[in-house]
Amino acid sequence: IVGAMRPSRLSIVCALVAQGFMRLLTFGETLFRRSGLALPWRPALGGLLAGACVAFLPEVSGNGYEPLNILLDGEFTAAFVLLLALGKCVATTASVSSGSPGGVFTPMLLIGGATGFLYASLFSHVAQLGPPGGYALVGMAAAIAASIHAPLMAAVMVFELSGDYAIALPLVLATALATLVSRRLRRDSIYTAELKQRGIAWELTMDGRRIVE
Repeated sequence: IVGAMRPSRLSIVCALVAQGFMRLLTFGETLFRRSGLALPWRPALGGLLAGACVAFLPEVSGNGYEPLNILLDGEFTAAFVLLLALGKCVATTASVSSGSPGGVFTPMLLIGGATGFLYASLFSHVAQLGPPGGYALVGMAAAIAASIHAPLMAAVMVFELSGDYAIALPLVLATALATLVSRRLRRDSIYTAELKQRGIAWELTMDGRRIVE
């Protein structure tokens, strides 16, 4: 399983997807901020857009755990998984960027899992790969690591979800490489970038984090 999974290629793809999602969130925040709408109306518009996504694709609602479990079982088609990932990106951007309460951690899990599933579905025609569920797990960990820059946490979290020792090495390799690629493309994680936009920044020193004035 470890040799066949080629976590290096998948981790690069997941890092690019995570960076794309992070930039989509930033773009959405910029659009809502420039819209000129007052704060009560801005989240209302975001909720309306997210609600339209849910009406078209109900699986994008909630934290994404239910569709993620079905995805890991391999019960979705590749076309539907692609639609689900795109819908989750749009719905999350509309909700979070408009100022509505919510997070991006669990949506990133679903997006990463979908990326791994699509990777396996696409390349299974040209190479002998393992089950898509295994790739979905590695995709989850790599996408999370790429977005929050915490490779060990992402690897351990997904390993605890799977309980499969055969996937431990691909998880560690994928999260480390995804974090490296993501940092090359954008130094800040999804959380530190948000803090910097609010005027809070720090730098890492030998003594730990130091607030930058």
